[in-house]
This record gives sequence, structure tokens and C-alpha cells, in this order.
Amino acid sequence: MGWLYEGVPDEEHEGHAVGVLANGVIPAYGSGGQWSEMEFRDGWWSPGAGSDDPGVEPAWLLPACVCGWRGERVGYDPQAEDTARAQWDVHMDDVTVYFLTVAKAAEALAGALETARKEGEYDARPLAVVKALRVTQARIGSEIAAVVGAARAKELSWELIGDALGVTRQTAHERYREVAAAPARPE
Repeated sequence: MGWLYEGVPDEEHEGHAVGVLANGVIPAYGSGGQWSEMEFRDGWWSPGAGSDDPGVEPAWLLPACVCGWRGERVGYDPQAEDTARAQWDVHMDDVTVYFLTVAKAAEALAGALETARKEGEYDARPLAVVKALRVTQARIGSEIAAVVGAARAKELSWELIGDALGVTRQTAHERYREVAAAPARPE
């Protein structure tokens, strides 16, 4: 069994590290008329149905998902599997954002705002709407700061945080360097 992510059906997203030989070949095995790539896990080639071990360590590991996603090749060493898994985790963060309560709430808010605009609320009381959106923007800003603190508590890099915010790592650091690295959930 490969890597799984809580809350996501594993038939849609199961990750694994594919071994890549020095000549660029990915060993594969056939079963039931289909070919599958050989995984390299815990220092061993995965035994496919009747597959033969290539007899050498891979030169690289390629993080992969059953959905078809492929990450960047990682030079093989004892920590390569962890590095490949970290890439797959980032892929799964992108996938799971649509399953999160916060994403559903943001989508509902966007829908309510669009409805209010279409129904003329923006035109009827523009200053009240501006004030309401300013308060909402401030609240969202404080929530972003809290989750940046949670990301820093997990020792995630400013580069990854910047990517998630849609800004450079330098901009993320400038905006949030004063935020304490702490879990967002109150204890």
C-alpha cells in the first residue's frame, strides 16, 4: 500500500515513489494485460506480479499519484523517500483544499456577495457594503495570520507559505514575520 491522505478516497489519490534507473528507465511489470511502474519503498523494489527485481538501487525516486500527478525526481539516498513523500503531500494539499470546511465557507461567502451585488445591494447602500467588506477583509486577514503561524509551527518554509499565499517568500516573510509560530487551535 502506498501513501494515503486522511479524508480523501484512496482509489482517487494514493501516492508512491517510483524508482528510476540511472539510464532513465522506470522498471515495470505486467499483470492482467496492464503495465504498472515498480515502486521503490523502504530500500526495496515492490514486488509486482511476477516482476523481477532490477538488482540495483534506483538513481532517482519519482513521487507519483494514481490520479496521474508526477512530482520532481529526487536523487536517491536514504532520505529520498521522505523528500518524495513531502512533494506528494504538497500535491494532496492542493487536492484537499476543496474538501476543507474553510474552502466551502469561502465559496459560500463569494456566492452571497455575488448575489448581493446582482440584487442591487451594492448600488443601494455602497458605503455600508464597503464597511461590511472592510470588516470581513480584516477578519480574513487575522485568520490568514493564524494559519501562517500554524504553518510556521510545523516548520514549513517561507517559500511554501508564499506559494500558498500567491506571493514570493520575501513578501510572505515581510507581511507575517511578526506572527508567532504557534498552532491555530486554542488549547
